[in-house]
Amino acid sequence: MRSTTRKLIAYLAACFVIAAMMNFAGVPRKAHSIDLGGLTGDLLKIGGIAYVVDKFGPEINDGINDIMSKNGVMPTAKTKVVPIIRMGTDDPTAVGAAQVVGPPGQVDKVEAVAEGSIRISTLQGRILIPVSTDKAATTSVRGVGGVGISANIKINI
Repeated sequence: MRSTTRKLIAYLAACFVIAAMMNFAGVPRKAHSIDLGGLTGDLLKIGGIAYVVDKFGPEINDGINDIMSKNGVMPTAKTKVVPIIRMGTDDPTAVGAAQVVGPPGQVDKVEAVAEGSIRISTLQGRILIPVSTDKAATTSVRGVGGVGISANIKINI
């Protein structure tokens, strides 16, 4: 490098260091944010995660299949990643992705996975049901038979 280029780089670096020091030495500034708490924030989170799962489902599916094949548990049936949602009174609401596995014709029918919990005395269990709709407000939720869940990724809301 030429000596003028070195001097210019050294000068700019010194200016950045001084500017950074002046920034931290000043009075604290007020931070601004948007509060997305409550129902509106939860709906935005659910919608955002569902959008990501819908948009990048094939890539997520390939990633899960790569991890499973490295561990020697790769399923031989068709797999697909769909949104999963958990709602309940005892458990916090969660949304995420689930990988379903089964015969190709049945896997193609699955649009989402519904999760619920069941409690009988001191025993508690989770129920994962592959369903043929991804609409929360519907009167025709139908389970899809012959399909299992091979992976489950959720984020608490």
